[in-house]
Amino acid sequence: MARGGPSAPRGRVTLRRVHELLRQGWPPGLTLLTGDDEYHLDLAQRALLDGLVPEAARGYALTVIGGEGRTGIPDVVAAARSAGMFAPQRVVLVRDVATLEGEPAALEGFAADPPRHSYLIVRAPQLDRRRKLHQALETLGTTLAFGRPRPGPEAESELVEIAKLKGLALGAAATRALAAVCGGDLRRAEQELEKIRLWHGAGDAGKAQAVAALPPTVAGAGLLSGWEMADAVLARDRAAALAALRRLVESGEEPLRLLGGISHRARSMLRAKALIEQEREPPQRAVASAGLWGKAASLLARDLERYTLDELLGFPSRLLAADRAMKSRLLGDDVVLEAAVDGMIGGGTDR
Repeated sequence: MARGGPSAPRGRVTLRRVHELLRQGWPPGLTLLTGDDEYHLDLAQRALLDGLVPEAARGYALTVIGGEGRTGIPDVVAAARSAGMFAPQRVVLVRDVATLEGEPAALEGFAADPPRHSYLIVRAPQLDRRRKLHQALETLGTTLAFGRPRPGPEAESELVEIAKLKGLALGAAATRALAAVCGGDLRRAEQELEKIRLWHGAGDAGKAQAVAALPPTVAGAGLLSGWEMADAVLARDRAAALAALRRLVESGEEPLRLLGGISHRARSMLRAKALIEQEREPPQRAVASAGLWGKAASLLARDLERYTLDELLGFPSRLLAADRAMKSRLLGDDVVLEAAVDGMIGGGTDR
C-alpha cells in the first residue's frame, strides 16, 4: 500500500497495515477505500477515524459528507483544506463516491500538495475506471483495496477470525455451513454470527447443530435446517435422507425452503464433481471450493464418489419438476419432496 502504488492486500493483512501506518503517522492527503469486502471496509474506516480524530475533537475536526444530494468536488476539497480553530487536524469522510460531482482537477491539486494534517477519505466500493474521477481516486493517493475472500479455506479462515472476535469458537462443520450460506460476504457472515452468539451464547455455538437450529430470521435458514438430509443425500443413504425429511416436515419446516436447501447442495455436488472430472482440482480441494460442508473434506469427497457426473447432471431438471409440482398443488408437498429425494438417490441402498 503506497501513494500512487498498487492496492493493498485484502482482509486482515490490510487491516494490520492500516494500524501499522497509523502508528507511524498516516500520510496526509487522499485515501481511497475500495473493494467488495464491505466488512473490512467498515473496519478500516473505523480504524482511520479513531486513529486520526480524537474523540474529544470529533465535533471540530471531522466532517462527514454523504446521504441525500450531491456535493461538488471543489467544496469537498475546500472542507479538507480548512483549518479547525480547536483542532490541528482536519478529516473529511465521503461515505459514498456517488455523492461527488464535477471534474477532478481540485482533487488532483489537493492530492499533490495537501496541508500537513489534512485527510480526505473517500469510500468507493466499486470503481468505474471509465470515469475520470474514479481514475484519479485510484491513482492520486493511498489506496486500500479489500476483496472478498475466495470460497473454501480462505473464506472459512475469515469466518473463524470473525467468530473469535465475538467469543465464539466455530467447529469445522459449522464454519463450512456458514461459508456455504454467506459465500464471501463477510458482512453478512458477521451478522449471522452475531445471531448465533445472541441465540446460543458461546457454549454450543461452534457446533453444526447449533447453526442449523438458528431462528427462522437467519438468512439461509432453509439451507441450514436441511443439513442432515443433505448429508444423507450426498452419502446416497435413502433411509436416512427420507427419515430426516419426514422429521423436518413434521416439525413444521416450510417445504419450499427445504427444496431450496437440497437444491443448493445439488449445485455444490455438481460443481465439485465437475472440478474433479476435469482434473482442475484434487477431490478434497474441489469439495471445499464448491461449498460442500457438514463433514471433513475427505469424507465429503468419498461420498461424492457414489455418484457419476451424468447422475448429478440430472438433478436440476428433477428439482425443477419438484418445484413446479409443489406450486401446482396437485400433490402434497411432502409427497413431492420425498419423490424428488428418492429419485436423486436413485440406486442407493438402504443402510
